[in-house]
Amino acid sequence: MPRWWCGRDAHRWFDGDPKLVTALAREVAATALRGVSEKDFTNDNPVFKGEWQFGTYQMTALALLQIIQEHPSLRTEFMPVIEISIDRMLSEEVRAFDTKQWKEDALATLDGPNSHAAYLGYMNVVLGVHRRIVADSRFSDVNDRISRALARRLRASPKGLLETYPGEGYPVDNSSVIASLLLHTRNTGEDHNDAVLRSLDHLRESWIEPRTGLLYQAIDSRSGDPADSARASGTALSVALLAYAERDTSRILYDAVQARCADSLFGFGWVNEFPDNHKGRGDVDSGPLIFGMSPSACGFSLAGARAFGDRDTIVRLYRTAHLMGTPVDYNGRRTYATGGPLGNAILLAMLTTQPRLP
Repeated sequence: MPRWWCGRDAHRWFDGDPKLVTALAREVAATALRGVSEKDFTNDNPVFKGEWQFGTYQMTALALLQIIQEHPSLRTEFMPVIEISIDRMLSEEVRAFDTKQWKEDALATLDGPNSHAAYLGYMNVVLGVHRRIVADSRFSDVNDRISRALARRLRASPKGLLETYPGEGYPVDNSSVIASLLLHTRNTGEDHNDAVLRSLDHLRESWIEPRTGLLYQAIDSRSGDPADSARASGTALSVALLAYAERDTSRILYDAVQARCADSLFGFGWVNEFPDNHKGRGDVDSGPLIFGMSPSACGFSLAGARAFGDRDTIVRLYRTAHLMGTPVDYNGRRTYATGGPLGNAILLAMLTTQPRLP
């Protein structure tokens, strides 16, 4: 009975049922329109609060763009919310977390050498998907400028790796950079392939742990050596990002997560943060580990499952998401009570990932 109850919507999510999709989308859209501030998040670290504020708008915009691609009749309702979310992502207030770390503004210093990989990469993915759907996007100029800056910085990087913050390099954030540049090339014909292919070569040769096929969570940006273990949360989010434009690599990483970290019991699926049941500690990336299970890796893995048509995995993972997320339906909307603004936006983005490129 619990398995049936928690999984009764899973096939509908996989099939993109418009009634179900719209219910959560309206809740996520209402949150974005109301506005998200650092006060909406409980972590004491101001950098993480800023990242989560930015991430809520980023996942909201991605999710709604995916939805209008799959359900064009919803474009009129959700496109204004998408563009409001993008405007807020571009605002000084929302990018302040990155400015404080670098001691310079990412958008004001696009001609400079500093990477700003996370802010610019995730921002640029949204701009690229928006431009793919809206040919005359009013964000085309900033998309061009960010893309050229990221490509130039990749070419200048000895290890093909851009830093998120000074001295911090993360393969998952570089996956957003790679995906955004490939989208820009597809949208405009401007060729960034030399920079992207070089970075992808580093990803395949140096950023993946040979034994497991998972991405190292962090890489030393100077030596190119691993700075953290191979983990599922970063790998699964990289799967979701690369699925926008580099399906071959995305599929390789997805298969590794499923082979090394996925498990299930009585039809409830989960993804362990560390491969092969190895023990480790959770952090802000993985979320609090529950007997090794990573909430982040579970949520991000929904994207790969939908991108690659893996219905069985969607069903197993959604049962767990339903059980842990506690969905509440009201006034034609749905919210997952334990997810908060960011959790709802991530779940919507992952469950509406497209099985084909935009």
